[in-house]
Amino acid sequence: MDDFQRAVRAAVYAAFGDTTRPPTPDELSSALGAPRETIVAALRALADEHIFVVMPDGETIWMAHPFSGVPTDVVAAVGAKRWFANCVWDGLSIIGLFSDGRLETASPATHQPLVFDVADGVVTGEAIVHFLVPPHRFWDDIHYT
Repeated sequence: MDDFQRAVRAAVYAAFGDTTRPPTPDELSSALGAPRETIVAALRALADEHIFVVMPDGETIWMAHPFSGVPTDVVAAVGAKRWFANCVWDGLSIIGLFSDGRLETASPATHQPLVFDVADGVVTGEAIVHFLVPPHRFWDDIHYT
């Protein structure tokens, strides 16, 4: 990863933190003072390195772990801000990045609402989190994982 890709990565994460959504290539172009084509090339290179996942269009950010660039049924809330997460693990990671908060989702088995609260680094809730795919296999099909 070169210095420009590092700058793009940092700008993407800063945007998620500030706005709760991924920046567009045009927004990154404006923020970094670089041509849009250069931004898109950097996003694709970062996706090739498994830093981000881009949509099939090759330029829209789908995942910048732990953040999801698309709506999901896992929502991490800290204060008034709400981020979509790719899974419960990512949602708890988002909360850990910022402060205490709440994770809201639903059971994949029963579709009943599940809520996890995080305070002082302690997670409480009435559920067990189970990961079907072992971590070393996540990138075999990151969209499913």
